[in-house]
Amino acid sequence: MSWLQPLTCAWQKTQLQRPELASMFSKPMAEQWVAIDCEMTGLNPKKHHLLSVAAIHINANLIETGHGMHVVCKPPVMPDRDTIVIHGLRTADVEHGMSYDEMLALLLPFIDNRPIVGFCPQLDMAFLNPLAKRYMGTHLPNSVIDIRALYNRRTGNRTEGVLSQSQQLNHILAHYDIPELGAHDAYNDAIMTAMAFLHMR
Repeated sequence: MSWLQPLTCAWQKTQLQRPELASMFSKPMAEQWVAIDCEMTGLNPKKHHLLSVAAIHINANLIETGHGMHVVCKPPVMPDRDTIVIHGLRTADVEHGMSYDEMLALLLPFIDNRPIVGFCPQLDMAFLNPLAKRYMGTHLPNSVIDIRALYNRRTGNRTEGVLSQSQQLNHILAHYDIPELGAHDAYNDAIMTAMAFLHMR
């Protein structure tokens, strides 16, 4: 953890507009994390939109698959045909989804103060943080763990940008004999991410 992180977190807490979320700024418990995955209409946070979010608690060596959440959101712009083949979410699937505020009202207490585990989670955070800031006044204060970076450090791999994200995730899963549950489904991806993290942590 950077020495700046506690200072940043303290400053962020002063910006908090929802007191019920104050526990997000407390010190996390040891051996507790939350695996997160998002599906979006595209990869540009400035013009694309969040479609679904999945999150699963990891406690020590246990993935709490029976205590996870998967929320489909209603974006301001419906997904187009070209992206539906990637994320599998049609207009009919998302038009009755939750608003972003309704999603955050469930997701943020579920995340609480746990470190966030993801595969290339910087992209997920680029979509979640602007929504969180509008909702609670500040970005998510949680530390973020990228399993791709963990894998590269463990294996000495320095070719992070050579393979696409999905190919790289498949490679990590194969390396640890983790079964593929079906890519581009937020809940399945969160479970596979959690499984990979437990192998590497």
